[in-house]
Amino acid sequence: MNEMKVARGLGWFSIGLGLTELLGGKNLGEALGMEERTGLLRLFGIREIAAGVAILAPDNPAPGVWARVAGDVLDLAALASAYREDNPRRDNVAAAFVTVAGITWLDYWCARRLHSGRPHGSMRTHRKYVADRPSRRLPSGEFPASTP
Repeated sequence: MNEMKVARGLGWFSIGLGLTELLGGKNLGEALGMEERTGLLRLFGIREIAAGVAILAPDNPAPGVWARVAGDVLDLAALASAYREDNPRRDNVAAAFVTVAGITWLDYWCARRLHSGRPHGSMRTHRKYVADRPSRRLPSGEFPASTP
């Protein structure tokens, strides 16, 4: 899987999710039994949009993807606090928690791959060395000093 393509997808996903949280914070809060936290959900939406822009705008999307990982931790903490016996929407919270946990894994995988020192660290370098060609790693795990 190509982490640069995944990063771009995460950037667009983040913007879409952020708009949903920002514009539909009240409905989302009601669906999760978190009506009193509508403002927090809207702030999370702004954070998501900012992370998406950070991923899509620069030559190096890694900081934006790491921002998504950090945001996922905040999302998981907010969802965990809503998973209470007295919450009538507890099942929705559990489903959201599992979904966010899965997305967190994808965000972390992508961030680690972008941060790994492979030549995929920037779009320019990615296009120069890899694009969608097979890996050019040497058996030792290193990359060639020059390209043909």
